[in-house]
Amino acid sequence: MVCCLAEMSTRVDYDSVRVPRYDQSGVLKWVEYLYVVIMLAVLTQGPVLKIWEGSGQSGSTILETTKYSTYLLFQLPAVVLLARRGVSQNMLRGPVGVLLGFCTWMLLSTGWATASSYSLVASVSLFITCLAGLYVARSFTLLQQLTLFLVAMQPGLVVSWYAVRNNWSGAVNFDENYWIGIYFNRNSFAPPAALGFLAAGALAWILIVRRPRFWAPLTVVLADVMLLDLGLLIRSNSSTSIGAIGLFIFVWAFWTLVRQVQRKKLISARQMLQTVYPLFLFVMILLTWIGFKFQKYLFSFFNNKLDFSGRTMLWRFSWDGFLDKPILGWGWFSAWNTPNFFHEREFWWAISNTTWSHSAIMDVLLGGGVVGAGLLVLAILWSGARQLERVQTQNAGQWTFAATWFVLAASTQESFIVGNHFMWLLLVAAMSGSRDDKVRKV
Repeated sequence: MVCCLAEMSTRVDYDSVRVPRYDQSGVLKWVEYLYVVIMLAVLTQGPVLKIWEGSGQSGSTILETTKYSTYLLFQLPAVVLLARRGVSQNMLRGPVGVLLGFCTWMLLSTGWATASSYSLVASVSLFITCLAGLYVARSFTLLQQLTLFLVAMQPGLVVSWYAVRNNWSGAVNFDENYWIGIYFNRNSFAPPAALGFLAAGALAWILIVRRPRFWAPLTVVLADVMLLDLGLLIRSNSSTSIGAIGLFIFVWAFWTLVRQVQRKKLISARQMLQTVYPLFLFVMILLTWIGFKFQKYLFSFFNNKLDFSGRTMLWRFSWDGFLDKPILGWGWFSAWNTPNFFHEREFWWAISNTTWSHSAIMDVLLGGGVVGAGLLVLAILWSGARQLERVQTQNAGQWTFAATWFVLAASTQESFIVGNHFMWLLLVAAMSGSRDDKVRKV
């Protein structure tokens, strides 16, 4: 299945930067595929945490250093390959440059961070994973990206299923009857299952539309994978990922409808940029706000015991901290490790018993202030405008916006805009496009 799917798309966009010959043929191409699968699997974090779990007795500081070193080791080849292949001036002068500016700002925030040691490690990790995401976008077509994401998610999910079946310690939360597998909590277990489900669905969409050789049996295989991943997702009882999938499906349906209308020549390119895209953004912001504001009622359909009162408190806590340093922020992931952050908030801290805000939106505001948040928002909006043509014309081009908003929706509930995590890499790759992109400059 991997061979057939990986070879279906053959067009190359050199985009003024020469792509090495070994990208196109030979053994090294398949070595690179294998490397990316391993890197993405590592960035789901569950396998790494499980492997080093037995070394916990050697000391928490040593264990944390070992984990960060593991993530860095597996991402460095991606950074090297990106440096070799380069990034075009057109990309750097557009949203990709702004995205790198966001990471640079968070790295610079170490200079004024209230807990610089934490901020330095976190910001370097953020930058490295961003570069790894750019490498994926720069090196592979959309079809190849979907295949790599799909395959990379499966090892941890299969091992998690095996762990549950064989009663591994911590694989199941017996008090609330949900599965964790090797990911240590359900909100880390659910995203790989969700991405596996979505990537398999997008690939099935391409197969059904193109109908290449052996498309029928390949579609059946993908349907089986979707059922497996969806089953694991449901058993995780993670409302965050289920809600994000709902938004993904809405975005996919929206742009599928727009594509049908556009093919009838009822919408011009100018109307698409000046009317349809702003309307889409307005609807998405509204839906995200509604989901954020009324999540307890919306998600109670999936889990009657759902209680977001703890997170709501953490978000109020984080917002209050943001108002203390609204322009520059506390430094990337610095606030929650700063004693002054808890000044006059000791009661909230005592009952929260956590060291993060449970929302990447709050993390960005706390870490980089208005400047950091503004850079990220600009990168997201501009990247969408840059990729409008591909969304309308490429098979499964809906993935660009659907995957972007999938990550953003999930990030309202969890700290997914963070280094060493595949969700941040997925967001960067979706915003940056794919190797066969040739979009007009906006």
